[in-house]
Amino acid sequence: MLDRIHKLSESERITTPCFVYDEAILGELVDRVATIQATTDVGVLYSLKPFALFDALQFMAPSLTGFAASSLFEARLAREVLGDRGSVHFTSPGLRPSEVAQIAAACDYVSFNSLPQWARHEHEAHQFASCGLRVNPNLSLVSDARYDPCRRHSKLGVPLQDTVAQLKLDPKAFQRLRGIHFHTNCDSTDFGGLLQTAEIIEERLGMLLPHLEWINLGGGYLFPSQADYSGLQETTRIFGEKYGLQVFCEPGAALIREAGFIVSSVIDIFDSGGKTVVVLDTTVGHMPEVFEYDFEPDVVGHDDEAPHSYILAGSSCLAGDVFGEYAFREPLVPGARIVFENAGAYTLSKAHMFNGIDLPAIYALTLDGSLLFKSSFGYPAFADRWNARIHAPV
Repeated sequence: MLDRIHKLSESERITTPCFVYDEAILGELVDRVATIQATTDVGVLYSLKPFALFDALQFMAPSLTGFAASSLFEARLAREVLGDRGSVHFTSPGLRPSEVAQIAAACDYVSFNSLPQWARHEHEAHQFASCGLRVNPNLSLVSDARYDPCRRHSKLGVPLQDTVAQLKLDPKAFQRLRGIHFHTNCDSTDFGGLLQTAEIIEERLGMLLPHLEWINLGGGYLFPSQADYSGLQETTRIFGEKYGLQVFCEPGAALIREAGFIVSSVIDIFDSGGKTVVVLDTTVGHMPEVFEYDFEPDVVGHDDEAPHSYILAGSSCLAGDVFGEYAFREPLVPGARIVFENAGAYTLSKAHMFNGIDLPAIYALTLDGSLLFKSSFGYPAFADRWNARIHAPV
């Protein structure tokens, strides 16, 4: 695959900065998860949060059960891609009353995030979709609270003890409850946490499970090729075989991270206190999680033992717009290409135009090796955001 990617650093047909997704890698990732889907009888839904380019979604859709959405726009996009095929699942803490009917019409399954949300909107949504409740198993598997859906005072889902208490207090209020949704992990390759969650759900909600139709295991798992999937298999046995539920899961980054690349060009090189700084035409604004997580992204050609060492920095005026220190076999010069790997997830979906720096153009590296231009943004996108167009009366 790297032979295909090296073409990106040599191609004069692309403008930088740009985002490139490789259909060959994307196909491998989707096929891997589709195989797991077939062997475990779990319906795999791709979560649109990390990346939602229409053409890429169309490429993925035939191998998946459907998509998972967290907003009206994501739900509409998912339905446009699928048409009348596949299913769309929805859950969000930010369900707006004015959008309930539209969301329910676009989706096949809606999981309400809180008891008040259920009470206010279930009667409207159930006319279109199978309605469920998102529960919080109160099992923290993620060390960083920013990414822990089960953190203390979490906004994501009904605490399990509250779910149990309310079901006992007013069972009639949940007579149209068809499923439950939970999410306990983030970027994990260990399915032991999933099984642990399943056992907690069964212990606390075992009396409810025989009356349901489906369960959504959420996302947060990366599905690597060499992972131990016994936890997923046992979870499926509990919910699928024992209780007869249709089981879904909704990975996101697992299906796109390795397939995406950001290609940039060197625009300046200078010494700063004894180290060489290389300024690129991209920015951490195009890869916001680099700044959020404070980690160094992968770069094609980097070698710790190579003789030419540089600090790779972005082109904004933010002092912390720095990717890290990298070493290369050959010296960098203005115009040289730098390719960031594993950039498919949470780059374009979070990218912004801080300092008026343009968003990356988008290309696809097709299965036959062709580089296909998809779209670009440019000044009109920036100007529209800052209201530089004709004002319309309210």
